Amino acid sequence: MACPGAAEEMKAPEKEPGRPPEPLPGGAIRALVLVGSPAVPELPLTPADLDAVLAPLPSARPLPARAYWDEDVFAFEQAEIFGRSWLCVGREDEIARPGEWLLAPLTPAGVVVLRGADLEIRAFHNVCRHRAATLLDGPCGRLAHLECPYHGWTYELSGALRAAPHAPPGFDRGAHGLLPARAGALFGFLFVTLDPGAPPLESAIGEAPPWLSRPGLRSLRRGRRVEYEVAANWKLCVENFQESHHFPRVHPALEQLTPCDDAVSWGRGGPWLGGVMDLAPGADTVSTSAAPGARPLIVPEAERRRVRDALLFPGLLTSLQPDYLLTYRLAPRAPDRTLVIADTYFHPAAFTKGFDPGDVFTFWDAVNREDRAICERQQRGIRAPGYTPSTYAMVEDGVHAFDGMVARRYLSALRARTA
Repeated sequence: MACPGAAEEMKAPEKEPGRPPEPLPGGAIRALVLVGSPAVPELPLTPADLDAVLAPLPSARPLPARAYWDEDVFAFEQAEIFGRSWLCVGREDEIARPGEWLLAPLTPAGVVVLRGADLEIRAFHNVCRHRAATLLDGPCGRLAHLECPYHGWTYELSGALRAAPHAPPGFDRGAHGLLPARAGALFGFLFVTLDPGAPPLESAIGEAPPWLSRPGLRSLRRGRRVEYEVAANWKLCVENFQESHHFPRVHPALEQLTPCDDAVSWGRGGPWLGGVMDLAPGADTVSTSAAPGARPLIVPEAERRRVRDALLFPGLLTSLQPDYLLTYRLAPRAPDRTLVIADTYFHPAAFTKGFDPGDVFTFWDAVNREDRAICERQQRGIRAPGYTPSTYAMVEDGVHAFDGMVARRYLSALRARTA
């Protein structure tokens, strides 16, 4: 069911193949991030393993195979990487009006992100302070207040406890509001962090690629959301996004429109990595028709011949096309399972009678299936006895840069524990 204000959302022509996300009662997505564990497992890796990743590209060695399947590595990443980062949970327009909310799958109960009566963006753990029943089900909605379905404790949109039936005399309602998480918005994206000590959002995000910080992109409207699961480690999914020299073998149709030899990497430090590719002669966008038709451009006219991709570490992947924006949010579920939430956004003027972006959806459904299949092939192979990663190809500078981000997180935690 569409959320309030999203009646125009375009539906997928068919269900994305693959195993569906495992639902919680009421449709909420199962826990993806484990934060605040009293005992985060020790990393079964050594500084020498990780120093090899940080060597210059020609002599560097990729992350150890164990980093992609070990349960302790996975738990460590959930606490020390995903548990300490600002994570994208959607777009601002999803909670444009007071009382609109979405449920972000960042904990077993989920985190409610909502627009308050004062228009402030807030986030709260989806847990009643009485006896811990979850408050909301489903992906999104709109409400005037939050009420526990178990015993009726009621909360304002500010998180303050309004009513606590049968509370004892002298009970301090002011001390029992909803448990907050930190939330904010930047470039039209919504972010949440579960780490009270994380830097402020703007300083944590740093200098974004200039093409994503244009004010006009904030007004884009979502045309479709598809969720699917990849039977592979989240890092394999990101690494696949970070290089294009697999296009000729894995994505021949994509190679015809954006030849991999034209790819150029972008990066200025911080949590962003990006790349730029030119469209092939005769192609005006990436779709089955290779033409935008009546869809308005969402980039300046001078940049209509380029595609710009960007990763925000750890798990937001973006691809800015001349006439639409793709985003992929990666949510690790297990060492060998990753939930992907894929959204496609268009210029608001595109949503007129007869608007049919099926050429975009059909094209990317095929590409996403191909990516899923190749990542799952990697995951099956990476546990082969005796397998040791050898080297990076010289065109895998983006993969090397991402692996370096991961390795530095591992090393920082290892050194902090031995200090």
